[in-house]
Amino acid sequence: MGSQYSYTTEWDKRPKSIMQFDRKITKQSVREVFDQLLNDQIPSLEDFQWVITQAAQYFKTLPNHVQLQTKRNDRFIMVGDMHGCFETVIRLFVGDQATQIEPLGFPGDIVDGRRNIYIFNGDLVDRGGSGYQIVFMLCLLCLTSPEYTKINRGNHESDMFGASLAPGMGHKYMFEIKEKFPGVDLSQVRNSISELFCSLPICHTIDQQVLVVHGGVPMSSEVQTINPLNGQVQFSSKAQPYSLKTLDNLYPSRFQTPLLEDTPKTKNQLWHSFLWSYDRQPYAGEFMAHNGIKSIICSHTATPYHFVTTLLPLEGGAEPYAIQSVTRGEDTFQKVQEFFMERPNLARAKLSMVEVFSSPTNQGQMFASVLNETAGTIDPDPLHWEYKYLGSHTDFRFIQPEQ
Repeated sequence: MGSQYSYTTEWDKRPKSIMQFDRKITKQSVREVFDQLLNDQIPSLEDFQWVITQAAQYFKTLPNHVQLQTKRNDRFIMVGDMHGCFETVIRLFVGDQATQIEPLGFPGDIVDGRRNIYIFNGDLVDRGGSGYQIVFMLCLLCLTSPEYTKINRGNHESDMFGASLAPGMGHKYMFEIKEKFPGVDLSQVRNSISELFCSLPICHTIDQQVLVVHGGVPMSSEVQTINPLNGQVQFSSKAQPYSLKTLDNLYPSRFQTPLLEDTPKTKNQLWHSFLWSYDRQPYAGEFMAHNGIKSIICSHTATPYHFVTTLLPLEGGAEPYAIQSVTRGEDTFQKVQEFFMERPNLARAKLSMVEVFSSPTNQGQMFASVLNETAGTIDPDPLHWEYKYLGSHTDFRFIQPEQ
């Protein structure tokens, strides 16, 4: 789509009023806030800034890499890019009667005997017209139900995109706020938004087997071996895979990296890899093997399906791992499932990368991944997971500027 194409929906464009918000927040009051958002009420800028400032203080207490351990009857729900579409949140929490989408429930809800734990994998804002509501709601949930609500930072949670005052399809969040509050001085809001974005953790792991990260993984821990050339990143084949154990010591700190460029400087090359990588290459297999990871869940790319890339080890090859398959639709997904069911030895040896996108800006289908606890842990094989259908871009009517 051209740079002027709008992903603002009819729901976004409905008239909004200012809600009465009580800053003595509780789990129950947050449910009531959701109902108000659902019914076209939004917080004042003063209440919005108060909530995101409180949330930023909480996020700053978290490490870059948050490690989670599965408890009995846990259900992890992985949500990809939402890009300013609050209707995705609605479909997740309460469903959608018009499209017959059943809800998964709120964070912390017990559904079918399992407790919901959500991980929102970055790119909450831009492109759509209700990122304001997404940020407000998720920050409230993190403050009242932090054990059940997790957020990773995406590349749009940066001064280059989400907090940018430059016009363009990718830099829309600040202008969304301006449209809601025409008289606002955006410079008065931008600092608190940028602080929130920089406070978000970079990644989560579950049971030390499944890594959830917005973009991808670094090629190496040795930035001096990485050489961006003609849009391609080259690195020494002798470089060691990046160790997740060192992520919390990465310099400069995430609080000092508000700007994540498309062509990064050396000092934030590693941050760029986690938040902005398009690489789904065999070197990711070395990273996973080095860190004991079986699967990586990433978002970022606007996939119209839950793509699963399978890596298998090579014996005597130039590279330790090679891509065996990529599932790009239901037919190939089932074929790959059957292939590995018939070959259990290969199934045990394989490593996987899963791409999940939860916004209608992908011009395709929207999904969330669901991982259920079994025997005290989660199954790290994405071919065994559930994938919750959240609808299609055709469910939405996007309002273009001339309309």
